[in-house]
Amino acid sequence: MAIKVNNLKFSYGEKETLKGVNVHIKKGKFTGILGPNGCGKSTFLKNVLGYLKSNSGNVKINNIDRDEVSKKEIAKIISLVPQKSNLMATMSVEDFVLMGRLPHLKSSWSGYTKEDKNMASENLKFLGLDKFKERIALSLSGGEFQRVLLARALTQNPEILLLDEPTSALDLNHAVELLNRVKTLVQDKELTSVAVLHDLNLASMFCDELIIMKDGKVAYQGTPKEVLTEEILKEVYNLKSKVLKDENGYPYVIPLI
Repeated sequence: MAIKVNNLKFSYGEKETLKGVNVHIKKGKFTGILGPNGCGKSTFLKNVLGYLKSNSGNVKINNIDRDEVSKKEIAKIISLVPQKSNLMATMSVEDFVLMGRLPHLKSSWSGYTKEDKNMASENLKFLGLDKFKERIALSLSGGEFQRVLLARALTQNPEILLLDEPTSALDLNHAVELLNRVKTLVQDKELTSVAVLHDLNLASMFCDELIIMKDGKVAYQGTPKEVLTEEILKEVYNLKSKVLKDENGYPYVIPLI
C-alpha cells in the first residue's frame, strides 16, 4: 500500500472535520476522493502530508510512519498540486518549476545541478509549457498555471502525487487534458496518484478506484462501477440520478431535476 491511514481525526477549533478516517490507498493506481462540500476531502490530504497536525490517528507512507521521518524526507516521496499557490514574487515559470527540486538539494546553500535543470525541462516539455519557461508564472491563464503547479510537483520526482481539486478552475477541455496526463504517468511510470475531485463523470473516466467521503468519514471505497450507483449518490449527495454505462461499461451520472 502507498498510503495507510488509521483512525485519523482532526478538528478546526471545536469543529471536528475528520472523525476517524480509515483508508488504504494502493500503489500504482489513480485514486479519486469524492464527497459533498465540507466533508473533509482537502483536509484529509493536508493531514496525510502533515501540513495539518492530526488530533489522533496514524499515517504511513510506503510503510513508513510519517511522523518518524523529517518533512524533507517525506517531500522526496510525496508531492502536492494545490488548488492555488501562495506565490508572491515575480518568478519565471522555469524557476518556479525548479522549486520542486528543493527537497533533493544537499543543503540550502547548494545550487541546482544539471540533473535538476534537465528534470524541470523534461516536465515543462511533457506538459506543453516549455514555450512559457521565461514568462512570469503569475501572468499565465488559470489552466496554464495549473499545469505549472503540476510540473513543479512532478519535478519533485515523487512516488506519490496528491492533487487537491486540480480541475476546479479549468474548463472541460483543460480538465480532461490534465487528468489524462496524470493517468498517463500512473500507467507509464507506476506513479501513485490521489486526487480530490468534484466531477463524478471525470472521476469515473480516469480513476481506478474511488473513495467517497461523508461527514468526515469514508463512506464507500471501490471501483467506479462499484460505488457510482444511484443508491449511493442519493445517500451521500441527496442526489436523484440516472447512472448509465458507456461502451466500456463505466458509469456516467445524469442528474434528475
